[in-house]
Amino acid sequence: MSSRSEVMLIPWDPLSEPHRTLLYKQRVECSWYMEMVQEIWRDDQIRGDKCIYWIVLPADEFVGEKRERLMDTAASINAKPCQPTHTEFIPIGHISLDSKNDKVKKLDLDIPSEKVFWVTTFFISQNRQGKGIGGAAMDAIHRIAAQEPLSAKTLMLDTVERGDQLREEFAIATYGGVPKLPNQDWYSRRGYRPIKIVQNYYDVADKNGKVWETKTVFMRKDLG
Repeated sequence: MSSRSEVMLIPWDPLSEPHRTLLYKQRVECSWYMEMVQEIWRDDQIRGDKCIYWIVLPADEFVGEKRERLMDTAASINAKPCQPTHTEFIPIGHISLDSKNDKVKKLDLDIPSEKVFWVTTFFISQNRQGKGIGGAAMDAIHRIAAQEPLSAKTLMLDTVERGDQLREEFAIATYGGVPKLPNQDWYSRRGYRPIKIVQNYYDVADKNGKVWETKTVFMRKDLG
């Protein structure tokens, strides 16, 4: 059975030091927002403002590999109780559904006033990329979003506008190379449509400390 059909999503436990430590390590590998994990994202997850899930593959996918393991211990998601299994798992990435996004309020986006979640904090370990896991994780997060306790009606996300992501100098500095498929096109294939483009929405420096002039595209997918 392929990795794509075996992807599972398990809630991140903000009260667990091993969960916080491994999420921090993955954010370091990602190179963005690692400083948010220990306190800000911990509190956001407890309040339900963030709903971070681990992306998990079966243990037999890691034969001969030494990988860090966690226990399924999260007792809530979206600030509502959930039942942890207390079983061991190996996370190879993470993804979040955020119920709040205060930064976009000034943008006057064409989105409903409720039942909207933002797909954010999406990361897959580099040695597991290009194997269909990202697409499987998106399929799984769509199913979770539509169910209780989230009951989402609309999903939103933002990403670098396709033309900017294909700029060679920016792509090499940010991603290590020009992507074969820009994020905008990848999300379009999964039912997201662009609703607005904003210049210089982000001002986060890359790993070399440079802040790039870029456009951000906001994309929307309606569920059910």
